[in-house]
Amino acid sequence: MSLNIVKKTFNQLTNQELYQILDLRGKVFVMEQRILYLDTDYKDQKSIHYMIFEQDKLISYLRLVEPGYKFKEYAISRVLTDPLYRKKGLATKLIQEAMQDIKGLPIRISGQAYLKSYYEGLGFHVVKGPYVEEDILHYEMLSLNNQ
Repeated sequence: MSLNIVKKTFNQLTNQELYQILDLRGKVFVMEQRILYLDTDYKDQKSIHYMIFEQDKLISYLRLVEPGYKFKEYAISRVLTDPLYRKKGLATKLIQEAMQDIKGLPIRISGQAYLKSYYEGLGFHVVKGPYVEEDILHYEMLSLNNQ
């Protein structure tokens, strides 16, 4: 399986890529995790979209939101992997790539509580929480991103 990461701004996304992003986010967050939320939060337009495809199928994704739109720092959000491709390190590869792209600049996340130790392993530490967001326990976590 090729692990090439595709990075694009919102305006560079094709219609097909945007459709796949919204489709996979709906499948994971709404259908699988049963989160009822409005996905179109207007932060996509201020983000760099990190994607891994198998052939033409989107299998892992995250967005890196510019400072000032979610938090005062850069934010990593909407991290997900298609259920059929989990446990292969794809999300980790995307997170590490995003962190490397802005090395030396802090990154903040609002991570689901069950992933706390996972994010700690990537250099994040808890700065707030736990708290409930979208009916799921979360922690706000920060990485100084200088390693």
